[in-house]
Amino acid sequence: MSEEQFREWANRRSNLPLAVRGHTFVYKGDNVISVDGGKFLYEEALDIVRQLNSRNPFDQFGASVSIAERNGVLRLVVLGLIAVIVVVVILLARR
Repeated sequence: MSEEQFREWANRRSNLPLAVRGHTFVYKGDNVISVDGGKFLYEEALDIVRQLNSRNPFDQFGASVSIAERNGVLRLVVLGLIAVIVVVVILLARR
């Protein structure tokens, strides 16, 4: 999915979802686009499309992290890691 195709899709204000590199873009109206459940402004969503289409794996990873942050998955991952660290510290402290 190129930037131009994304712009055409957004300008049509289609209710049909758009898939870009495994992520689902849905136009919600009022310049808001939902990406995997996280809400982005049009300009931010366009930047996400640019990053996902980049050949640079760090850009692609950064886009995925941005999406995960907006839809709440990143928060759950961080809380899970904190829980694992606390359990390990408690187990080591009991020895």
